[in-house]
Amino acid sequence: MKTTFHEVELGKAVIQNATDLGTEQLVVTLHPENKAAIQIQIRQDTNGGTPTSSSIAINPHGLEQLVRWLREEGALS
Repeated sequence: MKTTFHEVELGKAVIQNATDLGTEQLVVTLHPENKAAIQIQIRQDTNGGTPTSSSIAINPHGLEQLVRWLREEGALS
């Protein structure tokens, strides 16, 4: 699996995994101008299949709780 990371525009970044089955993307969009929610979108495109996409939005307080939980679970250091 090959993973790439790139910033596509100010406030938006993409992490992409290329697998034998297709590609997966994690797209993170920040909205610092109004301190609004952070948008996180997951896109999957399998070879020969229909692309799927799902997204969530999280506010700064929720993000703080998520990071705390990830640290407790050992996913972040």
